[in-house]
Amino acid sequence: MKTYARIENNKVAEVVSLDIAPEKLYHPSLKWVDITALGNKPAQNDDYKDGVFTAQVVEVESPVFLAVSKLAGLMAEAGQVIAPLQDAVDVGMATDEEAARLVAWKKYRVLLSRVDTSKAPDITWPVKPE
Repeated sequence: MKTYARIENNKVAEVVSLDIAPEKLYHPSLKWVDITALGNKPAQNDDYKDGVFTAQVVEVESPVFLAVSKLAGLMAEAGQVIAPLQDAVDVGMATDEEAARLVAWKKYRVLLSRVDTSKAPDITWPVKPE
């Protein structure tokens, strides 16, 4: 099986792995590059020029990027806290304290889901339950 990148407007439009040459499956006007031998495979939207792939540069100092990263971390943390509490409730083993914590963390997760990261850095983050 080989891996190919479809190039469109000097960018990687998609990456596919096939047992057959893409020219035999897709329209002949599409441009394909065999990337099987590359150690680091290009990703979608990477640039392609003169046989060289260049990764997109992400501005990590961007307030929106930082807010999206923070939100992802907080959502993951909430999910990790909620899962065992929900399990305890589901099997009838939760204490009153655990049931109350579950409700608090679920409310927190709902508030996180409503955060608009496009407004960064002007975001009022919900307060994490104890």
